[in-house]
Amino acid sequence: MLSFYDEHTYGKIMKIALQLSGQIRFWEQSCEYWIELKSKLEESGFDVDIHICGWKDSYTESLDFSSFTTHNLIPINMDLVCIGKERDRKKTIMRRSQNPIMLMPLSYQQYWGSRYRRLYQKENNVQYDFIMVTRPDLSFKCDIVKILQEKRQEIIESKCTIFIPFGVINSVGRKPVHPSRLCNDYMCLGTEESVNLYCNGFLYSYLQDSKSFMSTNHTYPAMTCMKTNLLTKTIDTPMKLRRII
Repeated sequence: MLSFYDEHTYGKIMKIALQLSGQIRFWEQSCEYWIELKSKLEESGFDVDIHICGWKDSYTESLDFSSFTTHNLIPINMDLVCIGKERDRKKTIMRRSQNPIMLMPLSYQQYWGSRYRRLYQKENNVQYDFIMVTRPDLSFKCDIVKILQEKRQEIIESKCTIFIPFGVINSVGRKPVHPSRLCNDYMCLGTEESVNLYCNGFLYSYLQDSKSFMSTNHTYPAMTCMKTNLLTKTIDTPMKLRRII
């Protein structure tokens, strides 16, 4: 199926994707939330696919992903595990309590999520007007359907641009030892071409050994855009992590 959008058909159904990458927690609530959001988006005139890519372990292997377009589980790469002390590794590696752990780099999760999504697109001849990249354990604290309706033309007409919640903060001068660009790491969106380039950021950030910047969660999105010549724009979409009540 090809994308529904071109310059002659704007205003009709648009084909979009939600790419969920990262640790899967609170699955019963999370799954219900994303299915409901998909339904609301489709009621508002979007054609929606949801692709989820998480970590492979005994918890995720038992989950039902049948409501999603694709689901893929990647083995935990112990060479990339973000745990400082060896003695803490066994204790925290599979923890799914109130706060999520930063087990693997954000860039690594998004890279594989993008690869599997693109494989599905190639096999099924699918193109997307725009793609949202976010985490499976998040929910919006705003009317995201309304925001996407209002912003959809701006998004699809953007060239080489990634939309980041609340934009990018230049922190140069605050900490001279570690000058950087800070931003929200919960979600980003853009056209298919822009998001594909953005999700390949793992190849430009974590795998680089020049130590030209610190690829942490709150610097990775903005720094990757800079390294890949992607522009950044602000979009106000507050989100929240799922936590045990």
